[in-house]
Amino acid sequence: MAAKQFGTHRLSGTLGGITYSHTKTGFKAREKTRVNMADRMYGPQYQAWRDHSSEFRIIAKEAKIFRKAFMDLNWNIKNKSLLQETIQLMNIIRKTDSINPRGQRRASAGELNLLTGFDFTGISNINNTLMDNYAASFNRTTGEATTTIKPMIPKRCLNAPEKATHFILTLAAAAINFETEAINKMMVSTPKLLIDHETLPETALAVTVPPNGTNTLLLVLKLEYETEINGTFYPIMNNADISSTVILVDQPWRTAGYIEALEQQ
Repeated sequence: MAAKQFGTHRLSGTLGGITYSHTKTGFKAREKTRVNMADRMYGPQYQAWRDHSSEFRIIAKEAKIFRKAFMDLNWNIKNKSLLQETIQLMNIIRKTDSINPRGQRRASAGELNLLTGFDFTGISNINNTLMDNYAASFNRTTGEATTTIKPMIPKRCLNAPEKATHFILTLAAAAINFETEAINKMMVSTPKLLIDHETLPETALAVTVPPNGTNTLLLVLKLEYETEINGTFYPIMNNADISSTVILVDQPWRTAGYIEALEQQ
């Protein structure tokens, strides 16, 4: 930043290697210094900085895996802030890791259930539309993940865009290993459902991942709309009219055996 002079000998900014600033006690001048890279990498005074950098790399990787797991589900969602939003949330979850020491903390060892309610659009949320009209469950023994939507009248219950004639619900379950980056995902969708004043009976969506798994299970429910014109369906691509929300997180580390195994590593 170019230096600015407020009056005689009153400067703000950097000039000739000297940084001028205005503080509560008056104007001050300080020589600009450079941090030696060797000190930053090995000096004990920078250990906290190195630990923070290490953990940032970990959560950035985990956020990428999380986004990748549902990339094909969210093919019609354009959210320029998704990268930043997922990293920020993973950083919050990292702080709940009570297992690993500083510098090795990770979101996958913390309270990943804080992802519940996260919507990939950054605008909408399926809870704002379906409210409490759905229930989600996961049976780790059988590997079955289920979402049940209660009977409803679409014209009354859905906050559908004016031009929408039909809607689709998609359930995606992803069993994620954040260490190996392995992802096992299954998806199922309803047929195109008419938006009218008729009561839609209870709708159940179920998918199955490998039983007795040891990976974290994330369940995402997506709601999207289409317009029918002369027998042809056209998807509505506006983010504000799409919801793709994490509705359930199931972590294996909540079992005592998993905790003990980690502590023995």
